[in-house]
Amino acid sequence: WPPSFCHGKPCTRIPKNFTVHGLWPDEQHGMLNDCGETFTKLREPREKKELDDRWPDLKRSRSDAQEVQSFWEYEYNKHGTCCTELYDQAAYFDVAKNLKDKFDLLRNLKNEGIIPGSTYTVDEIAEAIRAVTQAYPNLNCVGDPQKILELS
Repeated sequence: WPPSFCHGKPCTRIPKNFTVHGLWPDEQHGMLNDCGETFTKLREPREKKELDDRWPDLKRSRSDAQEVQSFWEYEYNKHGTCCTELYDQAAYFDVAKNLKDKFDLLRNLKNEGIIPGSTYTVDEIAEAIRAVTQAYPNLNCVGDPQKILELS
């Protein structure tokens, strides 16, 4: 959730919807990391825009993020290279974009009556997400536990 992320970090832009941070393949025994460094910069303007719409680097302007591509490079080299037997780089990013579109979290929460700026319990949010994904999410909150926490 970009507004929570940006409370503690300098952000150049703050989208008003949930964004992709990464797509992390795993196996039964744990998450896979650091399987290689093979990121190739994206060249097509449409491809960069589509990915930036869903997976923005909040610390960089849109044009800088699409030019430098350091966030996508880091995440792909750390996680995406661990699934190259199934997905090449283009397919990895396509899967992330498709999952973001399929499980548009803000839209799904609104459909379940959860609106940003209002107060809900963790259980209410988790149940709203489970209703759509059929799985319980791993939710994180930030803030002062004696006051109001924000979903991150």
